[in-house]
Amino acid sequence: MPWTYSDYPVSMKNLTAEVRRKAIDIANALLSDGYEDGRAIAIATAQAEKWAQRRDKQIAKKNTGGTTGKAVAPESEKGDGEAIHVVCDPEGTGWVATQDQKRIAQGQAKDDVIHKCDEKARAQKVELYIHDQQGDVVEARDYT
Repeated sequence: MPWTYSDYPVSMKNLTAEVRRKAIDIANALLSDGYEDGRAIAIATAQAEKWAQRRDKQIAKKNTGGTTGKAVAPESEKGDGEAIHVVCDPEGTGWVATQDQKRIAQGQAKDDVIHKCDEKARAQKVELYIHDQQGDVVEARDYT
């Protein structure tokens, strides 16, 4: 079920509006790629929080009992672009790489897709996340 900015998972209620919108966009993209709701929510929330951290944005609303204030990443961890994810193609035809909700590479062999994306991640100074067939991150490469 796709979410909207007014109808979203309860686990996102304490995120600031900007971070929540990012998480919703990511979760909807993951849903369209065939991920289950729970997995999409978990990945999207984690990625939206990282996105906010790289930009010195506040993650949680104030007075929610959670972390407040801005999440500040060291200068060495900040990148300009979105992270790249290498995931199993939901259609079972190989592997795909996505960045900012767009497919940027695909192929039968996972290593070929990783190689293409590794060069791109280095050039753009962004993170590269490599997932297994279940969607779990098995390797993270940080080129920020």
